[in-house]
Amino acid sequence: MLKNIVKQFFASRHTWRSDAREFSDSINKLGHKDIQLRKIYGGFNELTELYVSVFFRSMALSVVGIFVPVFLLKNGYDVQAIFFFFILFFASRVVMDVVAGYLTARFGPKHTIVVSYLSQIVASALFLSLPEARWPLLLPAFFWGAANSLFFVAFHVDFSKVKHTEHGGKELGYVNVMERIGATIGPISGGLLAYFLNPSYIFVGAIILLLAGLIPLFKTAEPTRIKQRLDFKNFHIDHLKRDYFSYASLGIENNLGLILWPLFLALFALGSNVFLELGALASLAVSASAVASYYAGKLVDEKKGGRLLNLTVIFNALIYAVRPFVNNLPFAFGVSVANEVITVGYRIPYHKGLYDAADALPGYRIVYIVSLEALGNFFKCIVWVVLYLLATILSARQAITVGFAIAAVASLGIMTQRFKSLEYAKSNG
Repeated sequence: MLKNIVKQFFASRHTWRSDAREFSDSINKLGHKDIQLRKIYGGFNELTELYVSVFFRSMALSVVGIFVPVFLLKNGYDVQAIFFFFILFFASRVVMDVVAGYLTARFGPKHTIVVSYLSQIVASALFLSLPEARWPLLLPAFFWGAANSLFFVAFHVDFSKVKHTEHGGKELGYVNVMERIGATIGPISGGLLAYFLNPSYIFVGAIILLLAGLIPLFKTAEPTRIKQRLDFKNFHIDHLKRDYFSYASLGIENNLGLILWPLFLALFALGSNVFLELGALASLAVSASAVASYYAGKLVDEKKGGRLLNLTVIFNALIYAVRPFVNNLPFAFGVSVANEVITVGYRIPYHKGLYDAADALPGYRIVYIVSLEALGNFFKCIVWVVLYLLATILSARQAITVGFAIAAVASLGIMTQRFKSLEYAKSNG
């Protein structure tokens, strides 16, 4: 039912796809086949399933995502141990990014996304039983890392393949809207589960939603050719150095914000009902970015993405300078809302430029995305090693503040991108 609702809603905003379908049907009645038009409309079916699947995954992960560092904290792990957990998490991802590339090439992105959901379910089950079983942190870190690597490599390959060149900004905006809607429902749901039942129950909710997110992925065939061979040996990266640096910067900034911010609030800004307050805060803040996603997508398609990216990353860096001074819920709310809206402003144009760059590398799309992900996660791992070492000599507040400073610098590093489609946008925006 949700798929039909999404399909009807977005089809009305993609008249070029609807017209293509009607024209293709007319041609077929005459006994001919228009392969290109079939491909265009088929792409919309694929996008519909991505929208729905992203909605469920976003809701599932937002039920637990912001709570993971707090969950570990409440179960007796200190800040240093939590930092070590994320070292293991990103070390796992470096390896699993390469594995994800081979799985995507061999079986296709949709099958790889299915495996990522199953891995996420295993990770949720490990977190669920962690208070009693006291698993080595390597186990949940590995399965959670594997799930993220499998999903992001496959998703980037899938979306970059099925998006429309001229309307990619809007389509990214719609993906972000669906992700934001899911992320609005998830945190407050997780907070309520933790408050009225037990914090461990947030992982039960995540498992149910992940199972629901699997269903749309079985509706259409793979969008890319399967049984491909990955050629890392002949892939030249000399002209892609800015892509790697800016992507690593984007990942470091996003990762530190997602992990350190809820941990900081739990330790220094929120009250005793931390799960409920954090969930409500996140849901309200994320809801504000859903509207921003739509307009950001339109600006990108109007060739204003480069200017939008540069402006928002500067404001984002300034927000990190404010975070260490947050000491109450209203202050935290204001910072969170501003951050969510601004984040949309640079993520949508950046990923539009990234997907266009992948289109310009025929035969190397998967290799390009795998190398971006693996290198980005390697640098995230290094950052967490640095924070772990700092946590041994500094207080928790000081170590987290240093993390915010690193994120601010990384935010500015996003501006080093030189994607051709955004270069055109900057010159015309």
